[in-house]
Amino acid sequence: MIPSLRKGHLAGLAGLLLLMPLPATAEDGPALLDANCGGCHAADETGALSRVKGQRKTPEGWLMTIVRMRLFHGMEITPEDQGKLVHYLSETQGLAPSEAADYRYILEREPSVVEDVDAPFGEMCSRCHSAARFTLQRRTQEEWDLHIDFHVGQFQTLEYQALGRDREWLKIAREEIVPLLAERYPLESDAWTAWLEARKPEANGTWLFTTTLPDKGEAYGRLEVSGDAQPFTVSGTLVTAAGEELPVSGRLNVYTGYEWRANLDIGGDKYRQILAMSEEGDRLSGRQFLHAEDSLGGAFRAVKAGGETAIAGVVPSTLPAGSEKTVQVVGTGLGDVALSGALEASGGAANLYGASIKVAPADDTDGLISVASGEAAAENAIAVYSHIDSLKVEPAFGVARVGGGGGSAGKVPARFDAVGYWKGPDGEAGTEDDIRIGVVPARWSVEPFNEEAEHLKDVEHAGQMDTELGIFVPGVAGPNPDRPFSTNNAGNLKVLATNGDVTGEGQLIVTVQRWNDPPIR
Repeated sequence: MIPSLRKGHLAGLAGLLLLMPLPATAEDGPALLDANCGGCHAADETGALSRVKGQRKTPEGWLMTIVRMRLFHGMEITPEDQGKLVHYLSETQGLAPSEAADYRYILEREPSVVEDVDAPFGEMCSRCHSAARFTLQRRTQEEWDLHIDFHVGQFQTLEYQALGRDREWLKIAREEIVPLLAERYPLESDAWTAWLEARKPEANGTWLFTTTLPDKGEAYGRLEVSGDAQPFTVSGTLVTAAGEELPVSGRLNVYTGYEWRANLDIGGDKYRQILAMSEEGDRLSGRQFLHAEDSLGGAFRAVKAGGETAIAGVVPSTLPAGSEKTVQVVGTGLGDVALSGALEASGGAANLYGASIKVAPADDTDGLISVASGEAAAENAIAVYSHIDSLKVEPAFGVARVGGGGGSAGKVPARFDAVGYWKGPDGEAGTEDDIRIGVVPARWSVEPFNEEAEHLKDVEHAGQMDTELGIFVPGVAGPNPDRPFSTNNAGNLKVLATNGDVTGEGQLIVTVQRWNDPPIR
């Protein structure tokens, strides 16, 4: 079991979405909106409220808006009504699946994502927050323009952050940025119109999944979703690659017809899921992570039982050569399993999670294996390896944050994977044509990243690396009298992963606390 590193700290307000009560019905939604928002926002001839009518957002976006109204404008609303209002606004003024698809990493709190932002937005908007924060909104041009006014009024230091001393930043914002935002992220879109009219997927039923636990590695299992109304009940079983079975239980809310937000207990550890159901309702994808440590988690993929034959994944996905292993193919409607490529095999046995097959690759087996069962196939789903030519550390650049020590912000750890590669056609390791094996075992350590880090003894003060799991736990926040100038326990570290005679390197920045941690950073 992984201990919580944050003292009672929810990673932002996003956790509130998982605790909210029943959604508002189509009948009481408008009345609820008018009762709680109509005191400040004027209604037009159709009854639509000013400002509110010109925006569309994700559930997290609407929650942030309501919380800001409470904090800065004295809005009074019960937790029950707040939950209903977020549901109603997400249903009627949300984002279509295709509109949110490219920016889900910020909703899923994926660590170490480096955004590629166009220069105008990078200079004006992403100096303070992620680009995903504004790309997950849709507004009229008038609302985008008023959004500039909001920033000026709410954040008095904006002029300096926007390079105000070196250019006419407000003129640029109004004349260049606002039209560009209105063009790229308009209120009205064909995708949203189509989604409003589309039949929404059903969360109820059985889901067969693969995922990764931070302390146990690859895993698979079943989730049973039941209930006549939200929040739905979730139960099931998770099985690790080592065969350990863990009970799963919890609750689920669904927003905008596809946005899956669940709170789960998995073997005594509290997890959160931020997932998206496919428009057809037969697949789930997203990220699952520790409730108090969103940096520790993994991808989650699932298929719905009872539909067309489908494969969610294979556990384990990497196999050392020369030993017998049972491979679990996770999916629905599976029977006999056929393996092709570096290892040829067929047969297996159906079970609650799909079908399993025993394999015994020879000592010198190296290569990728495709898996098929019935009409379902997964290309290069398994890698068998007898040797590794090179290692890469993923992420190549990680961030951890000091914390604790009696403060309100807890430590934020960082987790790394060692990914093995074979030489590609050019016969050289570490080049672009290398062939990815997948995550492999490694011994982990840290070193000073440069001379300055060595001089400041960053390895001694910044924290500790778990040598087997690749999880770095940062040091305590606050002035450290043992460091030059009593500085914080920050650091610049080289992360090393070693398997046999190959070593991969990454970089870890250990920095200060994030005091403001909203659902959309």
